[in-house]
Amino acid sequence: PRVGKQLAPISALDYYLELAATVGADVSDKRPELGTVSHAEATVTAFWQKQGWQSSDRVVVLNTGGAYGAAKDWPAEHFAALAQRLVDAHQLKVAVICGPAERDNARRIVELADRTAVASLADETPSINLSKSVVRRAALLVSTDSGPRHFGSAYGVPTVAIFGPTDPRWSDNHHPQAIDVVHPVDCGPCAKRTCPMGHHRCMRDLTVGQVYHASLTLLEQSPLHRVA
Repeated sequence: PRVGKQLAPISALDYYLELAATVGADVSDKRPELGTVSHAEATVTAFWQKQGWQSSDRVVVLNTGGAYGAAKDWPAEHFAALAQRLVDAHQLKVAVICGPAERDNARRIVELADRTAVASLADETPSINLSKSVVRRAALLVSTDSGPRHFGSAYGVPTVAIFGPTDPRWSDNHHPQAIDVVHPVDCGPCAKRTCPMGHHRCMRDLTVGQVYHASLTLLEQSPLHRVA
């Protein structure tokens, strides 16, 4: 469908399910399913133990950046401030996951947060399997618009998705416990890999408070993960 000369935003999930339906597939259940692998589970268990975290601890997972480009990055300073608020006000633990190219950014978030309850997996070997196993154990996932965001949907983990240059409607995964956080700007959503204006206001002006309050809303809605 189009709006004027532009394609109307439609979820990629719905688009591909419609294709599957045309050949007779049952697409009534839109929930994704993902497994994990034993070596990644073992690595995450060891990481939890190294941090002194218990299975009963509520862990918020932060996923930064993405392979798409710098335009999707939320500033490390913002992620660090969010981690501080979650730890200081609610005694939560925070794990920062990353891809191979985002290790330095993950380490910087931990350094800026300066809390013993905030740790990153940057010193492990980043992989999709590792990220899946971390997200599976989370009380909450806070993610930019990148692949690991969809792990929250697959594992039923409440998810705050931070959007800047992209329209959330293109990648809606129908997660019932998800909140999309957007800071509208005149120049967006531009769908560019780097900000063509040079100011990156769609992400820089998206506040820690917006993401923090969305996080608390989801945590309060989840009976297993209520905040103190």
